[in-house]
Amino acid sequence: MRQAVETNRQKANIAQILPFASDNLRMSNEEFQAIGEIGAMFYEQGNLEKAQTIFEGLIEISPDSDAAHSALGALLTKRRDDENALIHLNKAIELNDLEIAPFVNRAEVYLRQQRFETAVADLKRAIELDPQEKDAGANRARAMVLGIYQAIETQKAQQNNFNLKEK
Repeated sequence: MRQAVETNRQKANIAQILPFASDNLRMSNEEFQAIGEIGAMFYEQGNLEKAQTIFEGLIEISPDSDAAHSALGALLTKRRDDENALIHLNKAIELNDLEIAPFVNRAEVYLRQQRFETAVADLKRAIELDPQEKDAGANRARAMVLGIYQAIETQKAQQNNFNLKEK
């Protein structure tokens, strides 16, 4: 128990240090990944402030990390900070257009903005990237497409009922 508390203190200290990291800070891929996993842990626990601090710090350390941009974009999508989410999701896709998550998160933002054609294009791309239907993000995209389809069908049915009542 004491070790777990100490580990959590160390993780919190990392979260405070990252935004102030020097441009010359060097770390191994394993260290970078480990810090990203700490950010993901905070995200999953709902501690979005600490997760955001970590993801922003990782971007400062490695501005060309598609994973860091994708993670920050996902967090900002969850926070409904759509304009900033799009900045990071677009950057993640620009750096690596074979990752599914940024397409799905960007589609969510586009749906909120009622940019339906663009959202559907992103969902289609996410689904294409997962032909074996194993990726959770692509499966979320499939569910979103189904939801869109059902909404369209409901709207059509309501319009047909309205038209019948007018006759």
